[in-house]
Amino acid sequence: MWYKREHIRVIDGEYTAQAYITTDQDDNQITAFHPGAMNFAHENRIADADGCTIGLVSPDGRQGMIEHAEQFADADIPFVFDPGQGMLMFDGDNLMRFAEQATWLAFNDYEAKLMEERTGKTPRQLAEMVEAVIVTRGGEGSNIYTRGKHYVIPAAPVSSLEDPAGCGDAYRAGLLYGLMNDMDWETTGRIAALMGAIKIEQAGTQNHSFSRDDVEARFEQAFGFSFV
Repeated sequence: MWYKREHIRVIDGEYTAQAYITTDQDDNQITAFHPGAMNFAHENRIADADGCTIGLVSPDGRQGMIEHAEQFADADIPFVFDPGQGMLMFDGDNLMRFAEQATWLAFNDYEAKLMEERTGKTPRQLAEMVEAVIVTRGGEGSNIYTRGKHYVIPAAPVSSLEDPAGCGDAYRAGLLYGLMNDMDWETTGRIAALMGAIKIEQAGTQNHSFSRDDVEARFEQAFGFSFV
């Protein structure tokens, strides 16, 4: 497997960011987090990544999130604003600024409620500002709001429930795949849902693997059509 590592920056004297997640039997989670070197994220510049065509601004150092969103917007590079746990660092005005810059917004159901509390905007209202607002709802699937449309995306069937940590990130991977391949929202949402389902069947956040053939077959079995 090939990984692109040329933009990884080493910050001497700082620990790598660390997270300890406690999950109860209802999949509620409490996270203890130490940002460490992540606080220097703003030292990485979007312009340093030649050929970048799509971006994701997700939980990071506060200044890094602000500057990367500005850099994506200034370079006219479409990006997803996915604040996650980082949302707590921003007030309503900050969050509205991100929404004005972003192309897509992504939240889980709790984050969507917090976004509404801090900005006064519902997902449907925010969808008038961007191309789409995606709200994941765990085992209940997800909602995708666009201008004038609401797509209800079902959860993909799972064989077992092992570990929910990392499911949101897996969903985002499927979301990015659909966006990068110009797929419609019905298909994109279901690919994202399947990525989350595959993840929840595995212990650990990102130590699982799968083949494209497996994904294609499982997608068709789950949803009754092929995305190929």
